[in-house]
Amino acid sequence: MLKKQGLIILILFSLGIILMGCSNKDNMSINDEKIVNVSAEKKNETNMQNKPEEVKEEVKEEVKEEVKEEVKEEVKEEFKEEVKGEVKEEVKEEIKVEPKINKDKMVIVVDPGHGGTSNSEKEPNSPDSNTMKLKNVSGTSGVSSKLSEASLNLSVAVKLQKYLSDAGYEVVMTRTSGNETISNVERAEIGNEVNADLVIRIHADGSNDSSVHGASMLVPGNVGYAKDIYQKSGVYGKTILNALTSQVGMKNRGVILRNDITGFNWSKVPVVLVEMGYMSNPEEDKLLATDSYQEKIAKALYSGINESLK
Repeated sequence: MLKKQGLIILILFSLGIILMGCSNKDNMSINDEKIVNVSAEKKNETNMQNKPEEVKEEVKEEVKEEVKEEVKEEVKEEFKEEVKGEVKEEVKEEIKVEPKINKDKMVIVVDPGHGGTSNSEKEPNSPDSNTMKLKNVSGTSGVSSKLSEASLNLSVAVKLQKYLSDAGYEVVMTRTSGNETISNVERAEIGNEVNADLVIRIHADGSNDSSVHGASMLVPGNVGYAKDIYQKSGVYGKTILNALTSQVGMKNRGVILRNDITGFNWSKVPVVLVEMGYMSNPEEDKLLATDSYQEKIAKALYSGINESLK
């Protein structure tokens, strides 16, 4: 009996030990899982903390590339205009475009002064001189109107072109827009190339004395190529100025002989330069800025040219 009881107690004790072992193992598994879960959560938290910085850097790189492209395009546009001017000059030299002229008609070159941008480069003042002068300067502007001389000159020149063309003259314009930069030698060469019957250079005047007003006519002297045409130019200049001042009602400031004008000294054909009023005079400037007054000037210049060449 005692043996049986001892055996039962031994069996129960063994079972207890086995059950306790299983329980501990389960607890260890649960704890391990908890540790793993906590570790994963911490890792996720760390990743979440780092993520905004990573995203920011990625976005920064993307934006940087976009900005680079934008800046590149802006720089391209800036250089495009600069290069366009250079290429234009190169192409002109390559193809040597000459104006198409009807040789059965009298040829008038109308040269609106200034235009484009000022050119600080220099060119010989005369084919037989070492004196150098600027290729192109900006001109004056209206004291009241703020209109640039280059714009005024072009506006009157276009109107004069129409009068001359309608009358049957072959007209060559040295420029037809505000952004063309032409040197004074180049202007003279245009007239020479087409063997013009007359080159008329359209300008306006300026003075430190705001009371000065009226029109004048500049003509070449016995210098450079102009030696052969200065006398005829003087006659034409006087006729055209008289027509201008009488028909428009301007003060006649006379014909002025000039030896220092590059566009004169390189000209092989008759050439005159009209100063059609003072933009430094408030009243005259206001008139010069009006379309109707410009029309009067153009018509009077046409009349004087027609009188000279008939």
